Amino acid sequence: MSAVDIFERIIRHQGLPQLVPFLLALDKKEQLAVRAKAKALRKELTEFRQLGSSTWGRTGTEPQLAMLFLAGVATYTRKEATGLNEPLDMHWGEGDTRTAHREAFFTVAEHARPNWFGEWFERQSRGGPWNLPDYGLLREMETRQLVDYEPALFSRTLAHSLHLKSYHFRRDKKPVSNYAEKLLLDFEASAATIQRDLLGFFDYDTTVDSTQAHTGVAQQHITWFDVLVQLAAAGHLDRTELLTRSLMALRRDFRRPLLTWFKNLFLTLQPTPAECLAQQQELVELLAHTQPLVVNFAVEQLKAFWADAAFDPAPLLLYAEGMLTRQDLKTAQRTLLGGLEKLLKRSPALAPELGPLAVAALASADAAVQAKAAKLLALMLKAKQPLLSADETADLLASLADYADLMTADARQLLAPWMGSVPALSPTEGAAYVPQTGFAPDLSAANAVVPVADWHELLFLTGQVLRHDNVSELERWVDGLLRLRPQFPIDAAQQLLPYLLQVRPWLKGKTGEQTTAIIAGNGLSGHYGLVQALLLGWAQGFTTERVNKVNVRDDQDTSDPLVLVEQRRFVAAEEHLRTRSGLPLLSTPSHAPYWVAPSVLVDKLLEYEASNSEPDPFDLVVALARTAYANTADAQTALARLSQLQHPELRELLQWLLTPGQQPLPSFQPAKTSLLKHLTTRLGKLLPANAGGASTLADAWPWLWAVAARTRQPEGVFEELTALIPTDYTGVVRPWAPGWHFEIKTNTWVEQWKPGKPTVTQQYPVLQFPSKYTSQTPPSPLLLYSQHARFRAMGHAGWLLPHDYRFVASLIPHNAAPLHWHVVRTAAWADGLESTERDVVQAALQELLGPGPVFPEPTTLLLALGLMHKAPTCRALALEAFLSACTTGRLVPTVLGSILGSFLAHEFAPVQRLADNLQQARAIDATTDDALLQVLDQLLPQLPAAPLRNTKKLVELYADLCIRSGRLPAEPAKTNLRSWKGSAALKKAVGELV
Repeated sequence: MSAVDIFERIIRHQGLPQLVPFLLALDKKEQLAVRAKAKALRKELTEFRQLGSSTWGRTGTEPQLAMLFLAGVATYTRKEATGLNEPLDMHWGEGDTRTAHREAFFTVAEHARPNWFGEWFERQSRGGPWNLPDYGLLREMETRQLVDYEPALFSRTLAHSLHLKSYHFRRDKKPVSNYAEKLLLDFEASAATIQRDLLGFFDYDTTVDSTQAHTGVAQQHITWFDVLVQLAAAGHLDRTELLTRSLMALRRDFRRPLLTWFKNLFLTLQPTPAECLAQQQELVELLAHTQPLVVNFAVEQLKAFWADAAFDPAPLLLYAEGMLTRQDLKTAQRTLLGGLEKLLKRSPALAPELGPLAVAALASADAAVQAKAAKLLALMLKAKQPLLSADETADLLASLADYADLMTADARQLLAPWMGSVPALSPTEGAAYVPQTGFAPDLSAANAVVPVADWHELLFLTGQVLRHDNVSELERWVDGLLRLRPQFPIDAAQQLLPYLLQVRPWLKGKTGEQTTAIIAGNGLSGHYGLVQALLLGWAQGFTTERVNKVNVRDDQDTSDPLVLVEQRRFVAAEEHLRTRSGLPLLSTPSHAPYWVAPSVLVDKLLEYEASNSEPDPFDLVVALARTAYANTADAQTALARLSQLQHPELRELLQWLLTPGQQPLPSFQPAKTSLLKHLTTRLGKLLPANAGGASTLADAWPWLWAVAARTRQPEGVFEELTALIPTDYTGVVRPWAPGWHFEIKTNTWVEQWKPGKPTVTQQYPVLQFPSKYTSQTPPSPLLLYSQHARFRAMGHAGWLLPHDYRFVASLIPHNAAPLHWHVVRTAAWADGLESTERDVVQAALQELLGPGPVFPEPTTLLLALGLMHKAPTCRALALEAFLSACTTGRLVPTVLGSILGSFLAHEFAPVQRLADNLQQARAIDATTDDALLQVLDQLLPQLPAAPLRNTKKLVELYADLCIRSGRLPAEPAKTNLRSWKGSAALKKAVGELV
């Protein structure tokens, strides 16, 4: 028998006692053949396949897989080792079996001496801690010189090894009394062995913060935190070294949970004031960290010895300026300013350096930070013995003048004696904020979308489109495909290859029929699948239909229901490309961001009529939704050309849409449905979503009128449509307004692991949308403003919507209210939802930036939820949207204030979260101040008479805005202000308001 046959017989029918001698006796020629056979057997025995009528699995046993790994150790080169993707000891079993495998491994490894162990372990560790070997095994391999010492690898392996010491991993499975204490004693006994890698925890990103050993007792476990504290208490680790290393670790760019772990380790060691003072340089350097968690910790430690004679303030002052100008460090800034005040009393000579720092802090949006800074400045300026020279004092007062507009009322009051040269805030006149009464999109040449110039630009744009993050680029790309179709070079498919590899990576190295077969495959889904389908179709010359095969069925929660509309648009584009019609899409935006100029739409329709082609209903309905009907000049140009259209119904529809003023819908004759059409409609409701919709323009007229009407008048009621549409579906005759209210949810559980087994009850408010839901399928996917009313559509705010949102929203730029209702009820119905919901809200807020129609109720509700969202990124985006809306006139302050007040009154979110966000909008300009004042006029009366925590922040903001505007508080707000004036916490804030 050949060596290969013997090897196969051992793997299939024998075991380790036969394999080890065989591997040791192989010569170089036999190793090559055995290596190839080992790879083939490994593929066969690890491949998942159908084993029975309803069972799937691999055919290889654990001993077989362990032997194949051992064969790999003996024969594999570095290249083949990349195929070993399981941990070294994964198939070794337990007890004596494990011991036998371990001995066999070292026997073979020391004989073969493979040079890839270190690289292989490093690659395995990138897949997560579960791919790491046992720490003891790794140390023994180092002792036997099978691997070199790699500090990061050894520390990561040691960190994960604690989990393997859990009670349920013990081989005997028998209860062990006082397991936690015995485990800590085991670590004490092995402290000398593990100390080197234990200290590596402070240098590398390991799982030390999350790994733990379970003790077999409910809710009791041992962490590395416990181990380090125990070793320090026993004298195996130097306490001072642990403190220093903890601070050095906090300087690194670690994960937030890991930084928290090092912070807690430092605090648990309970350093004395003297020890902290000895670490002052390390603590001060932490003030430059990007994480507020670290900066707040450092300042808290430093404040214990501001006034100590041994404290050197010079390094602190170097970092203070950068720290005081950050907007994410309000707590640390207040603490620091308090410390600077103590430094001033200790060393008055520091006044020239502290003055500019205090002035810089006046730019903070937080009133408490400004008050601390003003107090420090007042202390310097009123000193009996002058702390500043005349020139320094003059410079300081000049700087105060620069910050005068940003100061809060408290700060101005504290600095009033030195503000004589600073002009007082005068009541602003003519700066009242008024929401826009009408919106006319900008159709100027400066705002026009520039078509793709040539083949080279189209090819470059393809790479940008595959990033799937820009609607305008996608629209230009599709339009470029249609216009430049006759100019495609002969080798277009070859030039597309780099982009095809992004969509089909397995095309690399393939040629001929293999390439054709790979490109011909489909398996695409979602909105991005539509882009991929067009690219793959392009590579094959648009010879086959691909876009309509993409799975975008909205009832399977794979994509938003409006993606189906986008699919049908691209089906129309693909048909134009396949037939080389030379016709454009009607719905391609002519002006940024998504507007179709009325004159451009009419010109394109005339082009269709000239070629005797009928517009696609889905293309036309999106064009109607994007038409900038309110641009009077262009609408008049389009109306003048309208008589050239031959289609009477299309002419009538555009006449109504483009005529200025609120025109009633024309009277429609009741539609007569033939028996055949009735049966076809009934059958259509049973077909998949991709098969629905109007196939011809004649069938689409009722839905086109419904969409045009709702585009022109989002809040209108169109009883005339009942003659065309027998069923009053949600969002057709009347706008969809699901309504909402608060409901208190209660969670109750018993904490079994605590003494007495206490019962814990948690209450929290959520938004409920009790009515106007429907599970009925819309009568046509052409109804753009009705698709999200379905109850089943709630599932679509999943992991795809954040990526697809901008594309979906671009289809309905005039009336995004239904989409915003959908976002609120699916992704913002409670505070502190998961990251998926956060991403949906963030995507929706992003689209509120820039000009557009005035915010309706659901959009304002979405903005309100964003302003007090738990995620800082959402709050920042919402604030930007608020400021943008004040500039463009889209904001309705009274509605926003009423909604925000209702949310705070029901304790949906903390008051401080909203107050801190709104503070940043203060003193930008007079119009924004007035809009913010109108918001607070409506917000404050909604709050309860018993003030909520941090209501003071809102009152201080309100007082400052009233002073700036020269206005008295609104009458509805005075009731609560009078009641709050009796509160000790709010008395000063209310001040002279009432």
